[in-house]
Amino acid sequence: MQGHTTLPAESEPDLGSLNKGAELMLSNTRQPTLHNWRKRMEQAIIALSVTVGILTLGLGATIGYLIRCYVQETTPQYSHPEMFDENGNPLPDELLAIRFEGNPNENDDD
Repeated sequence: MQGHTTLPAESEPDLGSLNKGAELMLSNTRQPTLHNWRKRMEQAIIALSVTVGILTLGLGATIGYLIRCYVQETTPQYSHPEMFDENGNPLPDELLAIRFEGNPNENDDD
C-alpha cells in the first residue's frame, strides 16, 4: 500500500476495487477519534452529575420533610398556663394584648 496518498480536493477519488484501504482512509466517514470520545464522555459525565445532583437534592428534601413532621408530632407543645381555664380550654376573651407604638429608643430628655 502507498505511504502517502494525496488527491486534489476538487476531484473524487476513483481508486478502483483493488485499493479500498486508501479509499477508506481518504473518506470523511472516519471512526471517532480520541478527542471526540473524550468530548462525548465529558457530556455524559455532566449529564449524569446533574441528574444525580437533582435526585440527591430531592431525596434530601423528602427525608428532611419527613423528619420535621416526625419531630413536630412527637414533641409536646408547651403553652402558657394563664391562657387556659380550670378545664384546659383556651380563654380568648380574657386575654390582654398590648401594642406599643413609636420608636422605643427615643429619649425625651428635653
